[in-house]
Amino acid sequence: MKQSRLEQETYITFNEQEKTAVIYTHNTALCRKLDKLADERPEDAKRLRTFPDGGREFEIPKRWVKVNASRILTEEERERAQERGKALRKAQLAQKDGLIDPFTDTNE
Repeated sequence: MKQSRLEQETYITFNEQEKTAVIYTHNTALCRKLDKLADERPEDAKRLRTFPDGGREFEIPKRWVKVNASRILTEEERERAQERGKALRKAQLAQKDGLIDPFTDTNE
C-alpha cells in the first residue's frame, strides 16, 4: 500500500549509552546517501531492514548526526553571494563552450 507524503517519515533514534544511531526513512535522497556510505564504509554504516511500505533502516555512528542551521545573511551579503554565483556560472558556461582556458591567467 502506497503511503501519502505526510506518512513518509524519517526518524533518527539514538540513546546516550550506545555509539550508534538508527535512521528509518522513506526519503529517496537520504537512502541514496546512506547506501553509498554503507558501500564505501561498511565498518561504520550498515543497511538494516527494508519495509514493505518502502521505508528503509540504517545504522550509523551517532557522531555523524548533525544539526546545521543556515547562516543568517544581511541583504548586502546575500547580494554579494548572488553576484559571485552568477560570475561563477558564467565562467563555467564559458569554459564548457571552450571560450576560455581555466589554466590560463586572464588578468594579464
